[in-house]
Amino acid sequence: MFMTNLLIWIAHTLHFFFRPFIMIMNLRKRPRIPPIKNPLLKISATELTRMIRNREISSQTIVEVYIQRIQEVNPYLNAVIEDRFEAAINDAKNCDEKLKSGEVTAAYLEKEKPLFGLPITVKESCSVAGMSFTVGTVPRRGMKATEDGEAVQILKNAGAIILCVTNVSEMCMAPHAGNYLFGSTRNPYDTRMSPGGSSGGEGALIGAGASILGFGSDLAGSLRIPGLFNGIFGHKPSSGVVPHEGHMPCMKDKTMQTIFSIGPMTRYAEDLPLAMKVLSVRSKVPLTLDKQVNVKSLRVFYVNRFESFCGVREPTPDLIETINEAIRYFEEIGVTTRKLPQEWVRDTTSLYAAMTREMVHEEPLADPHNPEKDVHPKLEILKGLLGLSKFTMDLIRFRLLILAHGFIPFSTVERFRNIRLQISRNVNELLGEDGVFICPTFSQTTSYPGLIFFQLDSCMYTAFANIMLLPSTHIPMGLNSAGLPVGFQVIAAKNQDHLCFAVAREFEKIFGGWVDPNAK
Repeated sequence: MFMTNLLIWIAHTLHFFFRPFIMIMNLRKRPRIPPIKNPLLKISATELTRMIRNREISSQTIVEVYIQRIQEVNPYLNAVIEDRFEAAINDAKNCDEKLKSGEVTAAYLEKEKPLFGLPITVKESCSVAGMSFTVGTVPRRGMKATEDGEAVQILKNAGAIILCVTNVSEMCMAPHAGNYLFGSTRNPYDTRMSPGGSSGGEGALIGAGASILGFGSDLAGSLRIPGLFNGIFGHKPSSGVVPHEGHMPCMKDKTMQTIFSIGPMTRYAEDLPLAMKVLSVRSKVPLTLDKQVNVKSLRVFYVNRFESFCGVREPTPDLIETINEAIRYFEEIGVTTRKLPQEWVRDTTSLYAAMTREMVHEEPLADPHNPEKDVHPKLEILKGLLGLSKFTMDLIRFRLLILAHGFIPFSTVERFRNIRLQISRNVNELLGEDGVFICPTFSQTTSYPGLIFFQLDSCMYTAFANIMLLPSTHIPMGLNSAGLPVGFQVIAAKNQDHLCFAVAREFEKIFGGWVDPNAK
């Protein structure tokens, strides 16, 4: 624990030192993304699929509208790795022809292919046959997926049309979508800022109104942190509900599999259950996504920060006020609220580090063309400081963390495992079938790409749900005084994802949810 806290303290110190220089370098604002002009871009995926099924609008029209929007904003965002626009238009034409000919009916599609004709976007780390599959690392330059991953198969079987694959952090190991192959993705609300990571390309496109439904992955917040930074909903499903075969990095370790999830990102809360019904179609665990929830009958627990020695930095006042605002609303409608003691969350950093001590990892720095070649992370750090490494410092840092076993002595692993299991039992028992837990998603609304390297500790807000195997949804709550999105995450007991969605719908209705970046 001493070494973990020391490293966090060093990161905080370096952040404090570099912050004024980075801010000065970014004083000049970059151009804003083009405004959303087509009203079709502001219709939910749920409504669009209904309109397509009933032939009120053609799939081709929707696909072409979103292709045009992507082409408008991507020069500002750098979110797209590879597109399949021509193929997508052909797919849409086929969908429309099947409807026109009567080969498929609206009733059949609603039940069997609920995403029929809907354009979607997918994180590049999720294998899409024939598309880029580099995961942003130089040794995989030019690699293409030979087949669809299992989650992508499910989406295609549901009738979805993939438009493109989007940018990630190298090997999905950082809270900013940037790498040496494709560069950095930018935030649609302020293009000087980070869109988050590792699903930052997805987050930026959706937040900019250039995608209506996207899919990414989450090991410690990679769906929800971009949710916050880009003002959208991001949902990490309950553990084990969504298959992840075909994702890179491969999740072969059993411990890793339990805390890793593939999930949806969207601008509208009503699209979350639609996406999860599709993704969980092969799950043996019923999620009761159609169960009606009266939010007034919920029990609400919350914390607005995680306390620990030299640990997670406190959220900024605007994010704390957002949680306070949510709690005040709950209390006004008669909901019982209770602030949880810090003992539930203060050991999150240690518990997450202890889980890395248990994991059996593949070599993230390995060259797939020459897997026997040894790569020395300490040497790569020196090369990285000189600008000579082909790997980002984020990935090198992660590899060093693995080699150091999370700086957790083996003798303490069993103790931390028992603590984690006990907290997990307590949380699930406390929340039950009618309780939710509200807490921050990150320590600030977004960050400069040059600074987020020093803010990895802030991922512990989202990592709590991962290590406890719980569902969690980031909920957007409008913009702060600087025009940047604010919000929080809501967590429920395992397999109670529908409670997260109920809270998301309620707060979208009351506080507005996603806000057009050009409305600020």
